[in-house]
Amino acid sequence: FTIGVDAPAPKDVTGYDPILTSYQASEYIRDDFVEIIQSDMFADDVNVVLKTMGVSGVTVSRGNLGAAVEKQRRLMSLSVTWGDAAQAQKIADAAIKNLTDNNAKYFAQLGSTGANITVIDHPVVSPVGRSLREQMDIPIRVLIALLAGIALAFILDYLDTAVRDARDVESLGLRVVGEIPRGK
Repeated sequence: FTIGVDAPAPKDVTGYDPILTSYQASEYIRDDFVEIIQSDMFADDVNVVLKTMGVSGVTVSRGNLGAAVEKQRRLMSLSVTWGDAAQAQKIADAAIKNLTDNNAKYFAQLGSTGANITVIDHPVVSPVGRSLREQMDIPIRVLIALLAGIALAFILDYLDTAVRDARDVESLGLRVVGEIPRGK
């Protein structure tokens, strides 16, 4: 889902442009957002929210939560990776609730008010197929093993110094006096 975060403009401070300062604070928050979402603390807090929502049997770790910042649009997105679609939806809802209710904890530099969190796009659960790397892993390994086997056969043949017939002896500059034929 996509969210917007901005810092509330301070009311009692004079001598600067509160809108500009709020905009700059929002930029700093956006830069820190990815690290906050991918932290153990955020995952633990999402687990607490899940329990308060009555969801049991679901424990989120930092590997299940991802975040990205769209620099050109100044928006942030949070993604949940989970095997079950219904549970992924509940995790996403818990993450939204955690961000809106507890954001002052994560953005302490803003004081006790925290940040203004706006959910722009609500969570959408969509199945994600195997990545290209996962799809190509076995075929690439088989191809590399095949090429390594062929290369090893050529190298062993090249390094082989065994004498097998009269031509091998003559190639060493020696004269062949006699040869025993192969048995049937």
